[in-house]
Amino acid sequence: MSKTQQTTIAAKAAATGRRISQVVFIGLLLDILSFTIILPLLPRSLEAYKAREGSDPTTLLGSLLQYISLQRERLQHGHGSASRFLQQGARADLVLLGGLLGSLYSLLQCVVAPFIGRAADRFGRRRTLMLCMTGNILWTVIWIFSGSFETFLIARIIAGLSEGNVQLSNTIIADVTDTTTRSHGMALVGIAFAVGFTIGPSVGAYFARLPLESSDISSGNVFTYAPFATAALFSLALLLAESLYLYIRLPETLHFRRNQIPVSDSENDDQNKPKAASYSLLKQQDSTRVQKILRRLNLLHFAYLFFFSGMEYTLTFLTHDLFHFTNAQQGKLLGFIGISSTLLQGGWVRRIKGKSAHRDKSLVARGMVSCALGLLCIARCCVEDTVGSSPSWWLWAGALGFAVASATVVNCLNSMVSLVRAGNSSDEDTGRRLGDFRSAGQIGRTLGPVFACSVYWLLGPSVCYTIGAIAVAIISIAFVSLVPASTHPLDTAKKTI
Repeated sequence: MSKTQQTTIAAKAAATGRRISQVVFIGLLLDILSFTIILPLLPRSLEAYKAREGSDPTTLLGSLLQYISLQRERLQHGHGSASRFLQQGARADLVLLGGLLGSLYSLLQCVVAPFIGRAADRFGRRRTLMLCMTGNILWTVIWIFSGSFETFLIARIIAGLSEGNVQLSNTIIADVTDTTTRSHGMALVGIAFAVGFTIGPSVGAYFARLPLESSDISSGNVFTYAPFATAALFSLALLLAESLYLYIRLPETLHFRRNQIPVSDSENDDQNKPKAASYSLLKQQDSTRVQKILRRLNLLHFAYLFFFSGMEYTLTFLTHDLFHFTNAQQGKLLGFIGISSTLLQGGWVRRIKGKSAHRDKSLVARGMVSCALGLLCIARCCVEDTVGSSPSWWLWAGALGFAVASATVVNCLNSMVSLVRAGNSSDEDTGRRLGDFRSAGQIGRTLGPVFACSVYWLLGPSVCYTIGAIAVAIISIAFVSLVPASTHPLDTAKKTI
């Protein structure tokens, strides 16, 4: 095959890859909008369930609230300087229960992510994604009819076990991009996240202002539908639209590179034969180095999200405790982070040129440093400002640091993981690598908020954010020191052959 033919085929493959990436972006945006609608509704939904069954210790909700209340009171008695948030009593109990539900969701994601990745490698990306969509639709239907907390909990468990769209979107984009465009494609996932988390909660807040959808059965106050069933119906409509769109527009990408860019056998033989013997000697060493790099990336991902997600989770407690923020002001702060992250990814991250591996490492390091500086700004804000005062610019500087981190770190780490493979392997095990990587991160998201909230309530917000800043700074140094600039181990080996 001539070079002209290869160039033409490569150009067509790149154009096809861009179209598929756009399909993935639209589908993921619909998915995240559906997912985030419930976030502002969760507290009021729990209040509705509590009004019906929370006072009965024989119910699951009643026993959970009783246990949480007992632990909160122990914290208050043991520490006279307990935060104003803990002093709210029953309201704080509901918020803590919501946090436990969030941790349960992340824990389930941690368990299921490796299986989803391996299923995508074995059965195909498209088939696995449609199976996940079936689970998403199922949990939303159960949500609509969750007249009790137990039923709602079952729905959330199914949701945690079914949500593979983000992971599979990264895998599909890795299939249809090469090393020069990989991080640009991964940035689309980040943009979808930022836009979805900016718009979705606002839609949910609209439904939160509507009266609860409930009715009585016989003489008991029993919901025929869930609280805010209208919001659940809207979420279901988004998922159905997403499923139909993906079913029609999304092709299978498992063997995309092999099918789209064929290379003649004679050219392969001519180019690789002189080096085949030398390469075979490196296979074992190459595989060992690959596993070592992947373990480091997984560990760093866990450590980073452990602190980042924990500090992010406590941010709303801080603004409530220190500045008495209303829901609208909380939304303004979170919206600032989301919009800033979107603009950074679209206007900065995707425009940076350079080799993907070096570019990704640089962006991850910058994002981690920005996160550490942002946490220091928030810690300074806690020291400088007094309770009930207006927030100083330190808070908004810290929020900007969060936005830079959100725009860079996780997406570029995903790109790096997708590029790490042994020289004699194909890209068709990308699902496994990204699944294990996501699983490690979800462990951090599960444990991080528990750790951060404990430090926040026991030692105060200033100490909490200072610890977070120091920890993220150490993680950034470890990342720069331990992860090579090129995540393809044979890049260096080839130079010696």
